[in-house]
Amino acid sequence: MWRLILLSMIFILMTGCGQKIPEPESFKAKAAELEKKEAGIQHFVDGNHVKVECFVPMVSFNKAEKNSAKINVYIDGEFYNEYDTAAFIIKNLRAGSHKMKVEVVGLNDQTSHVSKSFEVNIF
Repeated sequence: MWRLILLSMIFILMTGCGQKIPEPESFKAKAAELEKKEAGIQHFVDGNHVKVECFVPMVSFNKAEKNSAKINVYIDGEFYNEYDTAAFIIKNLRAGSHKMKVEVVGLNDQTSHVSKSFEVNIF
């Protein structure tokens, strides 16, 4: 009798683990929203880090390409750093409220393609 119970438990475990877990719809919605935009800059606060993602069509962050660009970041009105990737993390911001500006510019700091100003609160 106990063998029958053991076999049925193994069968239940094997059939339950074989199903594919569906992907959350929120991830699909974010990807669809991003495809509809022409250009944009998103930011996410994670503790004392700020994650920034830039989507700029027709611009490359590869310095060897003709339409190359870079990203200038300003924190509280002062130049903070320059990035040559579309996504980056600003680490270890001090606690408090900070005004940030993210600006996509050409390699010689000419013509701003896209910029966004926003405020973050670090606790």
